[in-house]
Amino acid sequence: MCKSICVFSFSIALFCLSAVHAETTDSPEELKDPVAVIPEKGMVPDSLVMWANGPNHSRYAIIADKGKRTLSVWEKKNGLPSLFEAHPMDMGKKEGDKAARGDHKTPEGIYFPQQIFEGPSLNFDEYGIRAFELDYPNFFDKRARKTGDGIWLHAIPDSKSLMRGSRGCVVVRNDIIQKLTPMIDMKKTPVIILDDAKYVTIAELKKRSLALKAWLETWRAAWASKDLDNYMKFYGDDFRAMNMNKKNWRRYKQGLNEKYSTISVKTINPVGFSNGKEAVLTFLQEYESDTLKDFGIKTLYLRQDGDTFTISGEQWRSASPELLAQVPQ
Repeated sequence: MCKSICVFSFSIALFCLSAVHAETTDSPEELKDPVAVIPEKGMVPDSLVMWANGPNHSRYAIIADKGKRTLSVWEKKNGLPSLFEAHPMDMGKKEGDKAARGDHKTPEGIYFPQQIFEGPSLNFDEYGIRAFELDYPNFFDKRARKTGDGIWLHAIPDSKSLMRGSRGCVVVRNDIIQKLTPMIDMKKTPVIILDDAKYVTIAELKKRSLALKAWLETWRAAWASKDLDNYMKFYGDDFRAMNMNKKNWRRYKQGLNEKYSTISVKTINPVGFSNGKEAVLTFLQEYESDTLKDFGIKTLYLRQDGDTFTISGEQWRSASPELLAQVPQ
């Protein structure tokens, strides 16, 4: 009798132990990584609209394609993107664009790494050996009143699955984050997160690049010639900058036009990235008037409708003249 009870109790214990193990360990199927999807030969992301060589820009760009669960790295060669490598990735547990804190969705847009976390301060079990903090919420996210923060590009231990779903971060393996690290320049390397990345031919990308350059030149010329009516046509009704709306911005520019008899503006080394509906255009800017001369980095935040752009916001920060000297002529 005792022997039968002991055998029965031992069987129950084994069953319970197996049940606990099943709850805490990924199954072999769950541990399988997705397969990175490589674009067709000769096709490039339409998000990498315009690239230039220079110290104010990164040599690499990262595309995180949620639909294909693929993170691809693109290298700048002769001003055009070339596929460097592609890797499987994980993303938020919930589908769609992030809108609120705790919704477990991965945001979609153009982001830039702000700082790096590694070492003892980083929870290895959750984030692997390294994490890059992205600037979510970015300019457009804030305009849309999206909430939340702490969106990272980070690693994950081999014991965890790349199919589990994150709380909103973009996730790769430890060995991949090591490969990515030397390619990432803080605040320079774009990490463009898309629901479904679109690819175009080199010829089509060149066409789009020329259209954006022409748009930029027309904006510059209107500003430099003090043609205020044409200049303001580039600005959307939702424009905000320096705590001014579009109406106040016009009044501000009108005052400068009256103050200065001549204005000279140069745009140097522009780059432009897009996510289909929004674009970020950055360039070195030389400005000179009768009494003022400055040099800095200008960023225009654009709403995009096909090949039509309107400015929703702009930022400028000063830069040293030594930076201009490093730009390839």
